[in-house]
Amino acid sequence: MRYFPIDEYQDRWTRVLMLMQEQGFETAVVFGRGGGTTDNCGDILYLTNHYSVSGGTDSLIWSARSFSGVILRQGRAPQLHIDEPEPRTDLVSVTDVHCDNHPFVSIGRALVAQGVQGRVAFCGSQFVPVKYWQQLLAETPGIDWVVCDDLVRRARMIKSPRELDAYRIAGEAATEAMDVLMQGLTGGMTEREAAGEAARVVVRRGGRPQAIGTNHGDTMDYDYRFPLTGSSGDTPRPGDMVRGTVHAAYFQGYYLDPGRTAVVGRATADQQRLIGATVRIVQHLSAMMRPGVRLLDVAAEGDRMTQEFGGEVSALMKNFPFFGHGIGLSFEQPRISTVMSLPTDVVRENMVFGVEAFLASEGVGSAFVEDILIIGRDSNELLTRSPYHI
Repeated sequence: MRYFPIDEYQDRWTRVLMLMQEQGFETAVVFGRGGGTTDNCGDILYLTNHYSVSGGTDSLIWSARSFSGVILRQGRAPQLHIDEPEPRTDLVSVTDVHCDNHPFVSIGRALVAQGVQGRVAFCGSQFVPVKYWQQLLAETPGIDWVVCDDLVRRARMIKSPRELDAYRIAGEAATEAMDVLMQGLTGGMTEREAAGEAARVVVRRGGRPQAIGTNHGDTMDYDYRFPLTGSSGDTPRPGDMVRGTVHAAYFQGYYLDPGRTAVVGRATADQQRLIGATVRIVQHLSAMMRPGVRLLDVAAEGDRMTQEFGGEVSALMKNFPFFGHGIGLSFEQPRISTVMSLPTDVVRENMVFGVEAFLASEGVGSAFVEDILIIGRDSNELLTRSPYHI
């Protein structure tokens, strides 16, 4: 059964249609991709509760497997186009569903049949392959496509009360998975064994793991010890620093990516200083994340605290030049960064953010900590409650 009632989706459609109207769009087409991934399924899930399960390359009988799209028009109900033979009517929120082996062709023909011409918003340019874009263009010569990738994401930034309740359930699962992962990494398991136990928690609680990342010892400056799978067959030894992250769509697609750093056995004074300083940055910036605060100011304080600590710049820090990000049905905007945030990016009530920090010290290692929090009117609500290992 659908978790959210139909009026939740109707509210979402109304919000997106209002954003379209503000930008002068009568029609928009929103694309998404499932097929075992969660990085670009959020817009479709948000609007229709549809997730495409199929994957694979094109064949003589189908193209664009795992892709789906929604046509949004002022004054009309949404129309969903999927690559599967029949819709899950018990799950999807849309009654007008078209099934086709070539969803981009199907959407193009539907727009022409409805007499749509001129400016139409296109949402999904960051992941739609050129091949399928060309299919759409061939079917819609009278349409002037305007890329508008953030149309639905702008609506998604502010969570509804029901979404926040779903996030609280997801936060409990993320905390348990993070606890199990770090207990395994510090308790004699191989990285793979610890990751497997964390994955068990995610799935048992109704989620889909995206990446369970682990590292320890001499490769701590990098994201994962074994990038292909996220975890290696190596066992952390006493004295090693260990790091774990559990990226997953924990409940109804809502994403969390908590992270912790610890030491196997007794930590040295330098290791304690490194991990403790990383935790303090996350806690301090989390306290700053109040409605109306500019993200550039939060990021500047993070930069100041990082410079105050000293240390070195690791490959991991270069790869992630920020102190957090919006989060929802996958990673979302805005970022908390002096090089990625805009002057207009401010904290708003009922946003959900990941707040994170990286520090590194030569001869000691590197540390990473991330928490997920709901921005509340009177105070913030911490969703990830795993211990900080300091």
